[in-house]
Amino acid sequence: MNFNWNSTTIKWYQDANAYSGFFKNIADLIVPRLEGYSTLCDIGCGLGLVDLEFSKNIESITCIDNDKEAIESLKKSIADRKITNIEPYLMSSDSIDESWDVIYISFFGSHNMERFLPFCKKLIAVVDKKNESKPYIEQYRSFRRNTVEKVEHNLSFKGIPYLLTEASFEFGQPLVSIEEAKNFIKNNYHEVSEEDLNRFLSQRLIETNEKDYPFYIQKMKSVGIFEIEGDCI
Repeated sequence: MNFNWNSTTIKWYQDANAYSGFFKNIADLIVPRLEGYSTLCDIGCGLGLVDLEFSKNIESITCIDNDKEAIESLKKSIADRKITNIEPYLMSSDSIDESWDVIYISFFGSHNMERFLPFCKKLIAVVDKKNESKPYIEQYRSFRRNTVEKVEHNLSFKGIPYLLTEASFEFGQPLVSIEEAKNFIKNNYHEVSEEDLNRFLSQRLIETNEKDYPFYIQKMKSVGIFEIEGDCI
């Protein structure tokens, strides 16, 4: 997903999560690591989908992001679910001036994660694992994700100890039509040729025979979950 949040990309991401249960699966792995802690800050929270899951298990959650559309979407989700222990803020991570028991960061927010260690007792970071069989249309991607391999190298180089857990979960995209599937791919790979687009869909787009989402692009997402002791006592 290209993280340019608007009504369409928000719907796609929420649909993918609801269909696959991706962020519940992530939360189920992380919740046992939150035992004994009462406050958490998700830095670069995006739509806050994992925080909606965390809210059942931790007393107070602060969510920050510098994207207004993402924060407004999270506020709506909180209101719809009548959640009272999540506070979303539109702000940059460079502006934080308080501390929490746990800082959680994921995917794009995981670059230079060690800069957050002075603000927490524990840092948990979810990072993409390099996909050795990545689809050929990756050449059209306009941005580059952080990876488990890069984070491991960086932490080891700086002498920062960590624990790493790896996992893989389905996080594909349910779709209502072939036209929507094409728009989804074009949104993520802006310069993709028509030939490569059609070839990709012929290989990855499946028919589900379901009324609400008759088409689905399968995707197994592999991640690494880093745990690092923070500097805040």
